Amino acid sequence: MTAAIIVLYYPDLACLERLLESLTNEVEEVIVVDNTPNPAGEVAIVVDNPDSHVLYIPLGKNAGIAAAQNIGIIRAASKGHSHILLLDQDSVLLPGTVGKLLAAERELRRSGTQIAAICPLVIDRKTGNRPAAVRYYALIASEFRPDKSCEQPIPSENMIASGSLIRIDTLNSIGLMREDLFIEYVDTEWVRRALSAGYHSYCVPDARIMHSFGDSSVKLFGKHIYLYSNDRYYYKLRNEVYLSRLKTMGWQWRAYALSRIPYHFILYSALSKSRLRASCLLLKAIWDGITGRLGPLPQAPA
Repeated sequence: MTAAIIVLYYPDLACLERLLESLTNEVEEVIVVDNTPNPAGEVAIVVDNPDSHVLYIPLGKNAGIAAAQNIGIIRAASKGHSHILLLDQDSVLLPGTVGKLLAAERELRRSGTQIAAICPLVIDRKTGNRPAAVRYYALIASEFRPDKSCEQPIPSENMIASGSLIRIDTLNSIGLMREDLFIEYVDTEWVRRALSAGYHSYCVPDARIMHSFGDSSVKLFGKHIYLYSNDRYYYKLRNEVYLSRLKTMGWQWRAYALSRIPYHFILYSALSKSRLRASCLLLKAIWDGITGRLGPLPQAPA
């Protein structure tokens, strides 16, 4: 049995309704964990349907995406589910997605492969961009963007959490998501930790979900750059700096991440609407990453 775990943070109700509708006949249960500090009553109305197998858990605060995911995972395990499907609030599954992920997992397991996560092809709703399967080679991230004819699972050393299918017994072996990261690189850290233990992740190109990346995007040198708030840029850079210190991330990823820190500092500062505040916050991010000061920013939303 599979339980979908949806993490909310000030959700768009229309998007949430589309996501819940797309999960019909895909999973046995939906666990909605709400990080919104003062959730609107309309959210409970949307999810509170006794016939929809939806469990709504309002936290009353922003505990971070990792903590919310862990709450959902623990609840799913306690109810006997064998798999969890992680989802963001602005994703929508295409029909048959979970069945294709489970089928790919079965075939890979038959070959003796230890599986960390099985992920769909994630398509950005705004741009049509399809984030690639990634492998790291020191200073280079090698990307593979499958075409429509590709059906075989593709090894990937990174994943987008939304749409990722993970076995409960794998989580028991690898451990839960790191809550002190709060948000950003939570999925990357878990996949790299799993890889260091011999577990591999795959993208299944014919299993697809639609997803919205960033608050908006700009195109620079032919590449889509997603825009976020200053606080999100802080978490991105802080966690990148911190994780580049960990052996479980692998030396190839660590070398790549370290090489990108100056670029990300300049990029995030330039993209911010308030560049001076962003620069100060990003300097703090680098220092906090070096010193290991994790968790949420004091009195700042993610």
